[in-house]
Amino acid sequence: MQVKDLILYQVATDRNYKVGDQLHFGDQPNGQMKIFDAAFNKNGTPLHWLTLQHAKKRGFWKNKALLFDTYDALANYDLFMREIALEEVRKEKFPFLPSRFRCMYLSDTGDIAKKNMDIMKQRAPQKQYQAISVKLCGEVFYVKDFGIGRSGLSFNEYKELAEKFWSQDQTSKKESKEILFVGDAEVVEILKEYKKEEK
Repeated sequence: MQVKDLILYQVATDRNYKVGDQLHFGDQPNGQMKIFDAAFNKNGTPLHWLTLQHAKKRGFWKNKALLFDTYDALANYDLFMREIALEEVRKEKFPFLPSRFRCMYLSDTGDIAKKNMDIMKQRAPQKQYQAISVKLCGEVFYVKDFGIGRSGLSFNEYKELAEKFWSQDQTSKKESKEILFVGDAEVVEILKEYKKEEK
């Protein structure tokens, strides 16, 4: 859906935006591309081999660090599987819609952005967070009726869901789960800001 001068909201991480900053999304990779940089090994040994070795010794459940590392690996591979399936289906059948790897992620209201910022700063290691409002000119895609969680599905199962995801009704009256945007944006207000203190 094409929009002009639409005001929506974002949580920016480690950006240090100022009112009046001009942004463009759609040409360059966004933070979602970090999933391609994730690696899961310890000193060059794949994590799944370490897990198997500890399981054979019945020590896996006693090694909490290894247990949490294995959880992180599985969660990240699941995210990777979902996002690659979504992008493959978008390229094949919906190439006119914003890529999740090159878009700006937005929300409908400033209150939602501020709430999301508070959640994110508790879970993530970034040094700075800003809830901002932006004025948009470009293409938006609303995720309202059908979102896709991390469900541990196969790649083909995620692809089946991806077709439903990309074909959802853009005129739905439901509250947005997320909004994808490509185009030009201008920062119009910093609603809330948080910076970690240097130690």
